[in-house]
Amino acid sequence: MSKYLMPVSRDVEDYLDEIAEEMAGLFGISTAEAVARINYEWRDQSFEEEDDLIFHELPEHWAYVLYYRGTVPYWDPEADRQEWNIRAAPSADDSAWTLE
Repeated sequence: MSKYLMPVSRDVEDYLDEIAEEMAGLFGISTAEAVARINYEWRDQSFEEEDDLIFHELPEHWAYVLYYRGTVPYWDPEADRQEWNIRAAPSADDSAWTLE
């Protein structure tokens, strides 16, 4: 059984793991929270295709997309990060939490 709520191929599951690792490393959150954030935002998606569009961006890109609200130019060293808004983590009783 996968820790991800959406249908995923093995390659996509590995890629989602990389995104979760990026989020944990960049933002100091647990892997469980990173996986919950992925599940919460993408639970209605299907990632069964080997050439899925998520592969068109690096895990770092998706980490920022999933952690912050709105558009954040993370690649721009001059960006004012104080104005970026963190998305709230899924509530503790949400089914997105599949890890402890």
